[in-house]
Amino acid sequence: MLKHINETHRPMIITQNGEAKAVIQDPKSYEDMKNAISILKLLSFAEEDIKNGNLHDEEDVFSSVEELLKK
Repeated sequence: MLKHINETHRPMIITQNGEAKAVIQDPKSYEDMKNAISILKLLSFAEEDIKNGNLHDEEDVFSSVEELLKK
């Protein structure tokens, strides 16, 4: 079973009485999925900031970064 999962990079769903109870997947696919979810969360936060008008000018951002780097 593990050989198949690692070769195909496809998850396997474990069921009990016909109901999904667990998912097994290879480590690389798991890390890729975690990274994708993290990026989607960041995009969601950015969209929310845009909707709320929480925006900063490019010049202000770069000035702030330069000040932080000088410290």
